[in-house]
Amino acid sequence: MPRYRWREPEAVPDWALSLAEHPLLAALLYRRGIRDRRAAQRFLSPSLNDLPDPFGLPDVGRAVDLIARTERNAGRVVVFGDYDVDGLTATTVLVHLFRSVGFTVVPMVPHRLRDGYGFRQHHVPHVLEQRPALLVTVDCGTGDWDALEAVRRAGVPVIVLDHHDVHDSDWPADLVFVSAKRGETPEAFRTLAAVGVAYQLVRAVLGDEQAARWLPLVALGTVADVVPLVGMNRILVALGLEAFWEHAPIGLHALALQAGLRVGSRITAWHCGYILGPRLNAAGRMDDPRLALELLLSEDATRAQELARTLSELNAARQRAIERMLRDADERLRDRSALPPVLVLADETWHVGLVGLAASKLVSRYARPVVLLAREAEVSRGSARSVDGFDISLALERCRDLLLDHGGHSAAAGLTVPTERIADLEARLLELAWAVFGEDGPALPLELDLELRPYQIALDTVELLGRLEPCGHGNPVPRCLLRDVVAVNPTLTHDGRHVRFTVVARDGTVRQAVWFDGGKEVERLRQGGRIDIAFTLRRSSWNGGERVELDVIDIRPTRG
Repeated sequence: MPRYRWREPEAVPDWALSLAEHPLLAALLYRRGIRDRRAAQRFLSPSLNDLPDPFGLPDVGRAVDLIARTERNAGRVVVFGDYDVDGLTATTVLVHLFRSVGFTVVPMVPHRLRDGYGFRQHHVPHVLEQRPALLVTVDCGTGDWDALEAVRRAGVPVIVLDHHDVHDSDWPADLVFVSAKRGETPEAFRTLAAVGVAYQLVRAVLGDEQAARWLPLVALGTVADVVPLVGMNRILVALGLEAFWEHAPIGLHALALQAGLRVGSRITAWHCGYILGPRLNAAGRMDDPRLALELLLSEDATRAQELARTLSELNAARQRAIERMLRDADERLRDRSALPPVLVLADETWHVGLVGLAASKLVSRYARPVVLLAREAEVSRGSARSVDGFDISLALERCRDLLLDHGGHSAAAGLTVPTERIADLEARLLELAWAVFGEDGPALPLELDLELRPYQIALDTVELLGRLEPCGHGNPVPRCLLRDVVAVNPTLTHDGRHVRFTVVARDGTVRQAVWFDGGKEVERLRQGGRIDIAFTLRRSSWNGGERVELDVIDIRPTRG
């Protein structure tokens, strides 16, 4: 059963080649939905001038008026955020905003395991004991109307800044509700992360020029929350990454240096998603998210270095724990004669804060929906991740009679299930999956952007394709197709996980390739037939210089 279903690049009409100065770049822009030269220019050259008016986001004007009416000496502002990177960066941005206009600010974030997500009733006394003049929640609050109303009844006005789906539109009339997902929110704002929503308030209060100093935080939170890097998000991330070393707070500098990045080096969305973001998230997953918040707010370089070391150690521990979980899962699956269309696995040694990360890796590895549960005697909690075409949130809704709780979206969800019903849950999900996938079974879609000729696999092409940065969700790194080549001398790395080989084309062009996590595919490569390769381009150091390599995604036999 193939892991991927290849979708070859669509044909590009002749007129589209005028979208950019190079035909490869023009083809990419066309395939990303860009249809005119002005839109292409805006995409390739992000600018603050292209941001929409922040007052177009519903209730931003009311929030600005409320802040202006709040007496600076009447009490503190409590900013209540979330424990993930989006929530932490949003909290940090708002703390800086309120301090900059004269308020004393108390930041709060919940504990992932003890408190769970959202602003709950048990948080109300902790907020009120601060005798606040204003409560601002960010990256949470949507639907938490009862707890927020309890704060309002105590005489404290409330602003909610959020980007989560609004299922209950009956929020209190006096609540200032700034949300990317309100029904009347304009399209330009609807894909913002919470830190992007918070940034609209900063823009509205201070103006774009002063607000821009916090763009590195906005970029980090936006990338880490895996929102589409198009439209306004693309502008915020591109400009934030460009200004990283100039404007990022001391703590973020310390974290980057601790992770091995050099001052002045180019920071990309990849660094945010795979280097910096995981270290901040590790605090909430393995210990206390307040460690990460303290780092982002720190103005003491020595303390920031200590915290950066601590977060890096927690991240290393997280990585080791996930590797153990993946080995456990692999061993169980190895004993099965055939894999079912949905994988449901539970274990009493698995960390409930890590099952979502492990499930995502297993989806990539096995190309099918995965449910991982941290098993306990009575009740098990876990996470589900899915593939294109199987809405895991809808599937869990159809299992609601078996569950205590669930929530999420089409690709990711959380769930709580009585331990004795895990087998029933697996059976129900398998039934639903067979109905969706049929005999073909699940597979990951592989959208290919460009077909390259062998001679085009060069450093100049890497530079050209880099014009699409920042890349991520909604604007992925360009995935290329190379046809009719031979893999020569496939060699496993010492741990057997990865494989390197030489690519030889019919015209004699020779390039090097690496297939990360492709160790299991080495025998396919050794068969010696002519193959097509799906890949991205990567730079690598070689003999004191640079060369281009193919970062392999998949291979298939050449047809005809």
